[in-house]
Amino acid sequence: MEKTAENTLLLVDDEEDVRDVMRLSAEDLGYEVICAQDGEEAVELFKTHQPPIVLTDIKMPRMDGIELLEKIKQIDPETEVIMITGHGDMNFAVKSFRFDATDFITKPISMEALERALKRAHDKITVRRQFYEYTQNLEAMLSEKNRQRQDESGQMQSTMRQVLEHLPCYISLCDKDLKIIEANAYFTENFGEAAGRHCYYLCKRRDEPCPECPVKKTFERGKSCQHETEYITKDGRPRKVLVWTLPVFETGGVDVRQVMSIATDLEEISELQDNLSSLGLMIGSLSHGIKGLLTGLDSGMYLVNSGMAKDNDERTREGLKIIQETTERLKKVVLDILFYAKEREFKKETLAVGDFAEDLSGVVASRIESYGIAYRKEFEADMGEFNIDANCMIQALINVFENAIKACTEDGKKSKEHEIVLAVRPENGQVCFDIADNGIGMDAETRKSMFELFYSTRGSKGTGLGLFITRKIIEDHGGEIHVASQPGEGTTVTVCIPRQLE
Repeated sequence: MEKTAENTLLLVDDEEDVRDVMRLSAEDLGYEVICAQDGEEAVELFKTHQPPIVLTDIKMPRMDGIELLEKIKQIDPETEVIMITGHGDMNFAVKSFRFDATDFITKPISMEALERALKRAHDKITVRRQFYEYTQNLEAMLSEKNRQRQDESGQMQSTMRQVLEHLPCYISLCDKDLKIIEANAYFTENFGEAAGRHCYYLCKRRDEPCPECPVKKTFERGKSCQHETEYITKDGRPRKVLVWTLPVFETGGVDVRQVMSIATDLEEISELQDNLSSLGLMIGSLSHGIKGLLTGLDSGMYLVNSGMAKDNDERTREGLKIIQETTERLKKVVLDILFYAKEREFKKETLAVGDFAEDLSGVVASRIESYGIAYRKEFEADMGEFNIDANCMIQALINVFENAIKACTEDGKKSKEHEIVLAVRPENGQVCFDIADNGIGMDAETRKSMFELFYSTRGSKGTGLGLFITRKIIEDHGGEIHVASQPGEGTTVTVCIPRQLE
């Protein structure tokens, strides 16, 4: 299917409010926007419409942005793909360039950054089209006279050599037999004299063509290809490279006469990626979470300002709702970060278990019911006392309730009446809290990982700190936490705390 107009783009993000705001922003810039909520939907829409520009988040469930980038480039290598990421995901941004991403923009996304990125993508499309037009026109001119064509070809090769000699890339021109016709100085310095020698021998020290040869694919398909591989220099040093090929057409622009290869050394980029990764998983995860929340605030402000400017009350109310919800999430993230970062000693106090359970219930009941979820408590009589840090323990259990609320709100079964139950009971010298919901439930992998540092199933809506802090507080109290859950059958989290805190 032919590509749609150059002012069409495919927007991919798993958060509906972010999609809505970015769609409005792109439409204000004059683009026709096609939206997808995940990578799988995006692939199908891309096959149908083949837009020239794709704007996609990197971190998404099921299929992340890197995998989506690969699939799009396999379908059409000339598509310009812009990646959306947080500062902590720079290693993913660097990786995306290996698969020929056009650009990346960081959250929170401003209109200026979005406009610049789209302009760069549009400029690349324009330059590539002009280059192809120029090449075809040049071929037509050269075909008028054989002698003139040879003279013009010689001049073109001379000009090419002057330009390409100084580029720090391995550049070569191959014929259909995979023999090198021309190569720049940087290529020759690293691999030796090239003219008349097979590229697979000179670059890979092979006696036959490579199975995934991008040059061969370009001859067959007539399209540019990208391929990450390893070259071996003339002194035996392996070099990881990203190869980009460009077809040079015969007169009339139908058959490929030659293929130009441009290979970029990835060693320095790999070192940069390692250094970025070594900055720490914590910075990356928190940055992604906070940037996602800031994007939510920016989205809400955009809707408010846009609604007020256009006298659109519905859009203004929607923006205010986004701001309110995002502010609550941001507040919780900041509190989790402060708790995680601060060394603390527990402030022990002896409390009646029943009083503590009532205080906890009072904190969570109104929040649960604000989501339209039923709440029920089951407390045994005369449960005695226990010795805890009450403030820390309430925070730990609230994090479990937040997870239960999420499980109910994300359950798509509208006919089901969702409910969360808090049961408190004494057992074998301990006090046990059972927090049960009838939401979406969890698979074995999620149950295993849910209390690990930075593990989150919520994308940019979570940092993966809350349940990790919960486990830490409970274990520091000498307690245990257990989870029983199956997909579609709800979840019960049981927290058991010794009566005496050592």
